[in-house]
Amino acid sequence: MNKPISAGDMCRVVSGMKGKDSPNIGLIVEVIHRVYECPELGILWRCKAEFAERARDDRSLVPGGLADFANDWLVKIEPPELTTDTTTKETLELDA
Repeated sequence: MNKPISAGDMCRVVSGMKGKDSPNIGLIVEVIHRVYECPELGILWRCKAEFAERARDDRSLVPGGLADFANDWLVKIEPPELTTDTTTKETLELDA
């Protein structure tokens, strides 16, 4: 089970105000912080989204390069697991 979205997460946009016709589908965004909980859309996240198109002119509220996305419009991208299999110079010398 995936952990819930939180600040610092990377996410893929999968929907938007226009549903499947959203111009932002496929964008990768970085979650900055939770904005508020909308009665209609649920939790809204402010994200770094340089190329996001906005449904309305909200530049006075949201600076350029940022956009707000509903939680349901985002899918968290899990970072790859770090492995402990590392080969160092010392290991190679010991094996020789």
